[in-house]
Amino acid sequence: MSILAVGCICIVGALSMTPAGNVHAENSVSGNSTENASKSKKEYYQNQLFNYMGNLYIANDVQKETRDKIEKLYNSAVSYIANTSLSEADLASYVSSIEAQMSAVIGAQVSDKPATTQEFIAVADNYATQKGKYGQELQIALPVINLGTEEITNVVVTPTTSNLVKEWPFEIGKTSYTQTIDSLPGNPDKNAALQNRRELYYTFQVREEVLTGYYKLPFELTYTRKGAVEKSTLTIYAEMEGAPGSGKIDESADEKDKTSTPRIIVTGFETDPVDVYAGETFMLSIHVKNTSTKTAVSNVEFDLAAAVEGKDENAVYAAFLPTSGSNTVYIDNMPMGGDADLNIEMTAKADLSQKPYALDINMKYEDDEYNPYESKASVSIPVKQQSKFETSSPEIMPAEIAVGEETNVMFSVYNTGKTTLYNVKARFEGDTIEGGDTFVGKIDSGATGNVDTMLTGIAPTMDDGTIKVYVSYEDVAGSVTEKEQTINIMVMDSYEEPPYDPSMDEPVESKSPATLFITLGVIAVIVIVIVVIVFLRKRKKKIKEAKELEIDMENIIDPGADSEAKGLDDKVLDDEEEAEPETAAEPETAEKDKDKKKGKKDKKEK
Repeated sequence: MSILAVGCICIVGALSMTPAGNVHAENSVSGNSTENASKSKKEYYQNQLFNYMGNLYIANDVQKETRDKIEKLYNSAVSYIANTSLSEADLASYVSSIEAQMSAVIGAQVSDKPATTQEFIAVADNYATQKGKYGQELQIALPVINLGTEEITNVVVTPTTSNLVKEWPFEIGKTSYTQTIDSLPGNPDKNAALQNRRELYYTFQVREEVLTGYYKLPFELTYTRKGAVEKSTLTIYAEMEGAPGSGKIDESADEKDKTSTPRIIVTGFETDPVDVYAGETFMLSIHVKNTSTKTAVSNVEFDLAAAVEGKDENAVYAAFLPTSGSNTVYIDNMPMGGDADLNIEMTAKADLSQKPYALDINMKYEDDEYNPYESKASVSIPVKQQSKFETSSPEIMPAEIAVGEETNVMFSVYNTGKTTLYNVKARFEGDTIEGGDTFVGKIDSGATGNVDTMLTGIAPTMDDGTIKVYVSYEDVAGSVTEKEQTINIMVMDSYEEPPYDPSMDEPVESKSPATLFITLGVIAVIVIVIVVIVFLRKRKKKIKEAKELEIDMENIIDPGADSEAKGLDDKVLDDEEEAEPETAAEPETAEKDKDKKKGKKDKKEK
């Protein structure tokens, strides 16, 4: 059983071998005092109780069950003395009553003499209580006495250390703390034993995490008496002062008698799918455990309540809603140390931001005696939003360039999702261009980023001029997403100027507007005359052919009419020839026509 308080050393053991009544006779306290007992007096009575308890153990063969009962009385009394406001007289009476109760447990008073050979070794009672503090060194004194009449030799003393802070308040800095005593002479009485005591000193480093209260420090002994090796255990107590908030090691008897409260804890959870996206349905599995080792729990009700993330005038909305409509899970029974899984299908709200959301688990249950308990736990479920973006139609000015020239490309990036886009970039790939890489940066949900860059032609285009544009971004987890699109830019061979010709620099004689107008007018008149002449000639030819056809038809019908028609035809021909104009542009032609007409006329007359 652990003894409570920590920090000071109560050097005890088989201190006073006198009965309880004699103890008070030797250490009488004025019963007339009405003042509250001082701290030093409280420590005195605490040590007195411990010494009495140790003497009981020495004088009697105490079994573990009986020892636990005595130590329970002792622990309760130590705690009461430390916190009481009794006077010295009342405190002395209280200590007497506790000693009587300890004796009653064993059913015998302390004897003057040791009852067994192992009770010869004891701890002297001539050292004051010492105290230790977290993080500091403390020297422990262990005064060993021989209460028997035979000499004891080859005494080997070893402290019983532990890695548990509740059992050993000191750092373990060595592999062994064993010390030896060559001999302890036999003594006729206690006073002689105190005179012939042997003292051992131990220096320990108090743990930083030491608890406040009394620690029991056991020491294992082996020694030789009358040629035989025997064993014994000596125990002292140290009072320790722990760091603020470190807690206390001591507890009252009432606290020890209390039944521990059964606890149900959440040991973990999973979602299916692993990544929960806003607006999607997922299966939630929560693992719970009954940590009690003394009682089972029954009628266990789990109520799942998600954080409220939205509201309107008439309602509020939770981040997660069960698809079945009920957010309660019931388990009939959970045995001691038993596990269980809670499975419920839920839907995440579509407008949730990308972040973790708390889900509270309110628990109600009963123990074996139907005592009701309530508890609460929480899990945090990360919700993701689908990242989305769109781009505007790129503007390219100009769309055709020569090698070595630049073109300007501009377009916008729209964040159409509900999560922020980080480290947005644009890069261009093509065999005919270079440059253009652009860092846009962070684009919040609903915001716009712009790409405005210059591309340089490096080689002539041999295909349709397709250039690839890659727009990439990172989400809140650092995952990179990239989207591809294309634009068209034609790159031509660079233009080379022809060699310089000095003659190109000679001035060209210019004509006046009047001269140009006259020239154009003459050309227009000539063209008109030619058109008229051609038209009249064609018309004349058609009339002539029509008349000849008409005469031929008449000759067939009336042969005598041929001469008359011929005379008429000649007359028409003469009239038309007289109507033909004579132009200054063709004087020779006009004269020839006159001669030809005259020849025809003469021929007719003949």
